Amino acid sequence: MGNAVPAKVHQPGSMPGYSLPEYPYRTPPEVARGTTGAYPVIVVGAGLGGLTAALELGSRGIRTILLDEDNSVGAAGLSSRGICYAKRSLEILERFGVAERVRAKGVTWNEGDVFRGRERLYRFNLQPETDQKFPAFVNLQQFYVEQYLVERLQQMPAVDLRWKNRVSSVRQDGDGVYVTVQTPEGKYSCKARYLVAADGGHSVIRDKLRVRDAAHALLEDHWCIADVRLAKKEAAVRKAFLDSELNEGGAIWYHQMADGVWRTDWQISQYKRPDLEATPQRARKRLQKLLGPKVKFELVWVGPWRFRKRYVAKMLHGRVLFLGDAAAQHSPFGARGGNRAIQDANNLGWKLALVLEGKAHPDLLATYHDERHRAAREAVEIATRSACFIGPENPNQRVFRDAMLDLAQLDERMRSLVNVGRLSTACEYWDSPLNGVDDGIDAPLAAPGCAAPDGRLGEGYLVDRLRGEFTTLLFGEGAGAIPRQGNDALWARYGVPVEGATYVIRPDGHVLARCRGMDAAFAQRAIESALQYRAGERRTHVAAPSTIHDRDRLYEEFEASLEGMPAKDRERALARLAVALASRLPPDEATEAIRSVRRKRTPRAL
Repeated sequence: MGNAVPAKVHQPGSMPGYSLPEYPYRTPPEVARGTTGAYPVIVVGAGLGGLTAALELGSRGIRTILLDEDNSVGAAGLSSRGICYAKRSLEILERFGVAERVRAKGVTWNEGDVFRGRERLYRFNLQPETDQKFPAFVNLQQFYVEQYLVERLQQMPAVDLRWKNRVSSVRQDGDGVYVTVQTPEGKYSCKARYLVAADGGHSVIRDKLRVRDAAHALLEDHWCIADVRLAKKEAAVRKAFLDSELNEGGAIWYHQMADGVWRTDWQISQYKRPDLEATPQRARKRLQKLLGPKVKFELVWVGPWRFRKRYVAKMLHGRVLFLGDAAAQHSPFGARGGNRAIQDANNLGWKLALVLEGKAHPDLLATYHDERHRAAREAVEIATRSACFIGPENPNQRVFRDAMLDLAQLDERMRSLVNVGRLSTACEYWDSPLNGVDDGIDAPLAAPGCAAPDGRLGEGYLVDRLRGEFTTLLFGEGAGAIPRQGNDALWARYGVPVEGATYVIRPDGHVLARCRGMDAAFAQRAIESALQYRAGERRTHVAAPSTIHDRDRLYEEFEASLEGMPAKDRERALARLAVALASRLPPDEATEAIRSVRRKRTPRAL
């Protein structure tokens, strides 16, 4: 039994009605002519990040070659991989005509259910606002999204997408980056002014350049993905099960995708032999328990996964820029991986294009590291906290996690403590050196560094005005301005005072600067300041805004409070903690908190 070998995983490249596309290899001109190519940009890796980066550059007329060692989309067959595409990513893809294809094919959702065992704790709504162009999330298998991006790139003359082109060596100097590329017909060399490394978690570019990680660890939790086709119809609500008796006390995630396929994620670390649990046979048995004995289903894909916690120390290495999984890896909880890669490319594309066109100083690229390195670091930290809440790694984490679940069952105000994945939203560059004037407007969600909030604008939406260039939004009366009449909600969202306001939006859709009153000259000065940016310029210190992630850090502090403590001393330590916290509350609030933990509850069955 101890020497049993797991059955082969189920990872086909086709299913009824769909097969992964295979793209033809074409002889590169360097091979045909025996020459060395020279390009403004080489992008390595045709995943979500690399494809989006090529689109960002190609749409601005920057000659780019995109190299990929494979000849198809996706990975390991029909694996759904990244399936949740956030509102911010959809806004980015809209500029390329891809977002509507994603929404039309995928499953839209805003709500999710959280269960403990068979009891539903609560349902959340990620986007209660109804005046947005895009929903909170659209679920769609990653290979479809990549296919749509490839098909759009094929219409873009500035980009040369080369399949079966594997980078085998890379070096750089002050003038450019030099790569050797292996093809079915032999190798060739080419040079670029800049190289974008989007070649995934096993990045060849990162390894060849010996890029240092700021953090790196392989987490011990084991999971199994089972994509399954069902005939039954259900509401598009994400379901997260903690401590499920249907999975020997492990967690289960349950999402609907395209083609009647559901993505299920199963925590399997609690089994004696996790390696034996990621097989089609075991997956079928667990699925039948979850779905019911009479429900028929078809396995589409089954396989194991574990996740790393890592991010590079620098996103910018000379003339090489890292994005997506090549820059950072983390757990999938919160749908941050693919969305982060798309937003990395969105941040980088306009800056690199302006530098190559001579319209901005090369120091502008340093702000790519400033902004997206923090995004990568935060994604790693946030996703890791979620993973530790879902699957506690030690008894100290378990005792506090279980206490939080107990409180959430008793008091709806405690639900925010339950961390089953803080779902992806646009990163706020609140400390960016590019941030310009903020003239005391009371609208924190539209402050410099934030993604410009959407809302109804006339017959369309505000995001329709943002087309990848610097944009000035004038709130007030006059030609081209956004009047208050008919746009009250938008004015409120942007905190527009009675005298009106001027907002300057960056090409990536983030707010650059804002002021009271309508002032076109102010907008021009803000844009010129960004284009003339020099690294090392003094930035105005801005305090970090308070977020839900600050509360999530309490989980780590609670765990640390018991670290190294003998079991016999924990009860008194927890009592001291309770008394210390209660002493900081007004007496009536402390009394209410103490009594709340004694309340009886009525379980709500599944």
